[in-house]
Amino acid sequence: MVNKNPLRGQERRVVSTKLYRIEFVNFMKICEAEGKKVNAKLREMIKKEIENYPNKDIFVKMKEDQEKSYEIFQSKKKKWGFEIKRLNKNVQ
Repeated sequence: MVNKNPLRGQERRVVSTKLYRIEFVNFMKICEAEGKKVNAKLREMIKKEIENYPNKDIFVKMKEDQEKSYEIFQSKKKKWGFEIKRLNKNVQ
């Protein structure tokens, strides 16, 4: 998976999960043995899983759906004359 653009907006969301302490401790031991930090090892493992995922079309479809929804939003915004203006600091 090639990431051409830096992460921004919704793409920068943080995901969390719950692990039993013993699972996390064992994972930390694996990371220490490889000389990697926990987050780096997790990212590496996730990228590996994504690269080996049998149906990669799902990722392309999700991106296309996001782009299509943005285009629909822009067209409706123009249709309704909706505009977001930047407020000045001195507005009372």
